[in-house]
Amino acid sequence: MSEESKAMRESCKNVAAIEQLHFVREKLQKFQSKMLSDFEQRISCMIEDVLQDIRQQELRAHEFRQFENHADRGNNSGTWHNPDVQNETRPAQHQNQQQTQEKQQQQNQQAKQQKQRRQLPDKVFVARESYLTALLQVEHMRTIYHIFNIILVMLLLNVVCHDYFVEGRIKLGLGTVFGGFKRLHWVMGVWLLEHIFVLALYYAFQGWALVRAKLQSHNSLQRFWSHSCLIMYISAQLVFGYVSTSLCAKFQLPFVSACVLLLESTRLLMKMHAFVRYNAERVLAGKQKTDDEQKAPMGRPYVPPLHCYVYFLFAPTLIYRDSYPRTAHIRWKFALSRLLEMVAIAFMYAFIHERHIHEHFGQFGKEPLETPQIIVKLFGMMLPCAMIFLGGFYMILHSWLNFTSELLRFGDRMFYKDWWTSHTYDSYYRNWNVVVHDWLYEYIYRDVYTHIFKGSKLASSLLVFLISALVHEQVLGFGLQVFFPVMFVCFGVVGVSLVFIMRSAPKTLGNIFLWFSLILGNGIIISLYSMEYYAKRNCDLHYESWSDYLMPAIWRCYH
Repeated sequence: MSEESKAMRESCKNVAAIEQLHFVREKLQKFQSKMLSDFEQRISCMIEDVLQDIRQQELRAHEFRQFENHADRGNNSGTWHNPDVQNETRPAQHQNQQQTQEKQQQQNQQAKQQKQRRQLPDKVFVARESYLTALLQVEHMRTIYHIFNIILVMLLLNVVCHDYFVEGRIKLGLGTVFGGFKRLHWVMGVWLLEHIFVLALYYAFQGWALVRAKLQSHNSLQRFWSHSCLIMYISAQLVFGYVSTSLCAKFQLPFVSACVLLLESTRLLMKMHAFVRYNAERVLAGKQKTDDEQKAPMGRPYVPPLHCYVYFLFAPTLIYRDSYPRTAHIRWKFALSRLLEMVAIAFMYAFIHERHIHEHFGQFGKEPLETPQIIVKLFGMMLPCAMIFLGGFYMILHSWLNFTSELLRFGDRMFYKDWWTSHTYDSYYRNWNVVVHDWLYEYIYRDVYTHIFKGSKLASSLLVFLISALVHEQVLGFGLQVFFPVMFVCFGVVGVSLVFIMRSAPKTLGNIFLWFSLILGNGIIISLYSMEYYAKRNCDLHYESWSDYLMPAIWRCYH
């Protein structure tokens, strides 16, 4: 018995030792795999950084070389040159002086023309991540991201407690969300019809190019055909924009659904113009191949295949190219994270609407209007409006665009730059929304700069600001169904003025003033639009003439 007990104890010890060895081996294997994965991740990040630096260096060198060659070509073409004079010997000294003066005058005149009509750089797509995606790889920035997540969780707990103990049931802001997306099925129907129109534009453009090629031997007929198609294209664009805005009023869409329809319609308008503008230039130049050297059939102008156009319609860019940098695979975890971020920010918006906007302005038009009360309401809305401003930036320009980029494997994620470090409004407007800025620069500023104002940067920039302010006002005005051009004044007048005022501002002071003006300005804009919206709803207003529609409801309520 003693020997058997000893054998059993030894076997138990051996089993325990084997289990410990297995446990240690598993831990070592996990440690090894983790080290290898971290090492591979770090190596891949370092390689990607090196490749990114190489791409940027090549881009800078390429652009500088183009500019240098262009300048050399301009100087050579602008130099007054006469080989007969160079080869002949003229005894008269006054003739040489006259020739030198004429040469200098010609050079100065050509230099002025070259400076005015300097070639502007093109948009170049490079595979790269968004700024915040790269910054959140840093542990310190990721900690700040976790802090904001906890703040959203605290807001959720606040809503749960308020709904349960005050309202008697937990709603989680779903009523506000569903109310904002009311009649969304009508919006989706209009959206599908708009895409049918957009696809028809592709075949219309193809028909224009083919007929124009057949009329190549008849210059007058060719010009008549092109001008007729241009008039029809402009008319179709105007009708497209008018229908989308008029449907918002006809369907009585709530604000969120109206914004979805208006923003999508604006996006499709910009996409159509980008496709037509880019490819019309190639057709007029007689190009027979793509940027990837794919030739068109003999005797036919090149029109990109339909799949390039369809991909461009859904790609998160407004600049047309036949191809874009693509990622190797879809990171589903990354895409899911961006989708959850959009849901969280939508919940935050519902919270701000219920607990701040509606609480402050819900009875506007019924309650008495007093100056101290208005000032208190305005300053009470400053921080919530700052959250709306930052949340809108993060939800649309980071989460939504990165989500669609990941699903489409779109490589260039530079949808914004480090606008938060800007110390002038000039750099803020360039870095805030790179997607829209690139479209305005590529298809409005460059064409106006080159063909209309003939090298005037000031006039071209002012026209771009005017168009942008009108579009912003159109979205807000038709979304809220009010005529209250506060956004147009703040963006098209105050914003443009601040561009020139802050150009010489010191870096630190300029950044502080920029953030102060953004928080103050967004608070005033959102508060004024909320006042106008609720005043129109709460007051029994009668519209007897066209001037009543132009008069703000706030004024008519209290006067």
